[in-house]
Amino acid sequence: MAEILNPEGRDLIVIAEDSPPNRKILAHLLEKLGFAVKAFENGEEAWKALSSDCRHAKLVISDIMMPSMDGIQFLRHVRESAEFSGLPFVLVTAISEKEYISQATALKVNGYILKPVTFSRVTAKLQELFPNKTFPKLAG
Repeated sequence: MAEILNPEGRDLIVIAEDSPPNRKILAHLLEKLGFAVKAFENGEEAWKALSSDCRHAKLVISDIMMPSMDGIQFLRHVRESAEFSGLPFVLVTAISEKEYISQATALKVNGYILKPVTFSRVTAKLQELFPNKTFPKLAG
């Protein structure tokens, strides 16, 4: 089931993350940064949504290790799609296994966010992907 946060007029980011706490944290951080978010528990659900009601998404952020369709398979679907082949795609990972990194690189992944996901890591990656956008700073 999709979790939708602040959809009114904001750029949409699609999340695929099987861990409910990680999914909630990532969605919350992105919402704080001014994005609308649709979050799914695996790549299969996210791909179906991207292919239907999320066509206007500006970015996909996906975990690598998930059931049903993992992040590499999801990335492959996006890159092989004429409609979405240029859509920015970021993998969230705690793993550094060369096999996954090389597969993702071959599929032109746009980058990685290392776990644990933090406000500064997410903001840094978004600033890199969207250099003309201004993001709020973390208070404190």
